[in-house]
Amino acid sequence: MSMAERRTTTNGSERVGLLLLILAAFAWRLAGLTQQSLWRDEVDVIWLAIRPLRETVSMFVAPAQNGPLYFLLMRPWFALAGTSEYALRYTSALTSLLAIGLIWQVARRLLPSNGLPAGGRLTLANTPLLAAFLLALHPYQLWYGQEGKMYALVVVLTLASTWAWLEAMRVGSGLRWLGYLIVTSLCIYTHLLSALILPIHFVWFLLAAPLNRQRWRGYGLTLTGFVLPYLPLIWWQWHYLTTLDYQTGYAFTAFADVVRVLLLDHAGAALSQRSIYWIVPIVFLVLGGLLVGGSEEDTTEETEFLQKTQFLPVAPALRVRPALRIGMLAVWLVGPVLLLYGVSTIKPLFVDRYLIWIGPAFVLLLALGLRVVYHSGGRVARLGAGLLLLFVVGLWTVNGWQQTVTPNKTQLRQAVTFVAERRQPDQLLILQIPHTHYAWRYYTSDFGGDPFTDGETRLAPWAEGLWTQNGLPDDQARAEVDGAMRRITDGYDEAWVVLVEAGSWDGRRLMDGWLDEHGTQEETKTFYGIEVRRYRLCNASC
Repeated sequence: MSMAERRTTTNGSERVGLLLLILAAFAWRLAGLTQQSLWRDEVDVIWLAIRPLRETVSMFVAPAQNGPLYFLLMRPWFALAGTSEYALRYTSALTSLLAIGLIWQVARRLLPSNGLPAGGRLTLANTPLLAAFLLALHPYQLWYGQEGKMYALVVVLTLASTWAWLEAMRVGSGLRWLGYLIVTSLCIYTHLLSALILPIHFVWFLLAAPLNRQRWRGYGLTLTGFVLPYLPLIWWQWHYLTTLDYQTGYAFTAFADVVRVLLLDHAGAALSQRSIYWIVPIVFLVLGGLLVGGSEEDTTEETEFLQKTQFLPVAPALRVRPALRIGMLAVWLVGPVLLLYGVSTIKPLFVDRYLIWIGPAFVLLLALGLRVVYHSGGRVARLGAGLLLLFVVGLWTVNGWQQTVTPNKTQLRQAVTFVAERRQPDQLLILQIPHTHYAWRYYTSDFGGDPFTDGETRLAPWAEGLWTQNGLPDDQARAEVDGAMRRITDGYDEAWVVLVEAGSWDGRRLMDGWLDEHGTQEETKTFYGIEVRRYRLCNASC
């Protein structure tokens, strides 16, 4: 069999393998898709998407808003498919599949080798397909592939932006630079902090010698295309970052904790409750890919042959030295962490999911580390690489399944159902935190086009829990709580209290104290992240 025939067979086999992998990943994401209740932010997605269109569109120019494009995209989907838990999360499951194909494309252009060993066999040396497999299995990517938020889409768009940048650098076409401008703009309006991809690509451009000397004009014009439309955006964001009286609502996270959290996330052990020592082999492989992967040579002989033939199109790697391409991966993995931490020293902004899009860089280095071990020498090395891969697959499969079936999200569905089935029309409902009223409206609805319609009727009679984080002295705060609670409970003999994240609203538990003093707990039930109580209240003579 000729080289071209072997390459054609391998190329077709690789694409079939990729397709089967995507189908398997889809089934993996659909399994247990609604096992977890929606949590507060997921319910908010539905509310923000289906409210009057002008209100959603206004988020594009309103300060301190995030993800307006995602909510706008979800609007027609909800009108078509309804607003059930399955309908909401199905979009994330479907979207996350695109990341598998995109990381394969990025790996083919960025990793030091196309990974096709002699004879055309698909083995651990095929780093693009291996990276796609690892991303499909990754527990952290699975988690957000089963959550009704924009983060699966953010991963897809940042990968698409990176692929577009690599293609524009490789070919130098104006249309490709325009494609990069468009897809990156979509990414930024899907999640504001994904704008950090722009300085990452700028550093890549500096590293991409000598190719950068040929592409500076196209890249410079593209950067201008970014800067001019986004100057107002940058202005109001900078204002909110530097204004002393503006609070983000997040606590400052020390850098060591940032690194620990992100390492557990991207090593696939964030929700497993296992010892950190379980991820040592994974960290070893990533470091191996980072430190040794740049010494791998590109298989240019076969690529050059195919470029001279017409058998099939070939997308060669970026014409930059392998060591520099590994440096680009390192910048992708570490740069956003340093940038976000730097911003957080001005105003705390760190949330680990905001950096979910560095995950593909981690996976690419992991795949490259496996390839390094595979090629390090003889049959023993290949056996070792195979055992390491089996360890990663086993750990991630178990962790992925456990995080799907084990309660890890606030059980709003269970709590609302529990109270709604037992509550009598004359019993008061107190929601702490008050934001929980959206979840009550949602979970007592028929999940149609607008589950919040007539929600007030299903809530009544109800009251918002009291906010006591006002800095008042305890005695004064208790006096205010006493007056407010007497007004709220006046005329009611019984009250249901649903406590969700109550510590953020009533950290001193002053409302709890008042209820315990002026009532008797008749019933209590605990769900993950929620406590439900039914009080028999004292009459005015208590």
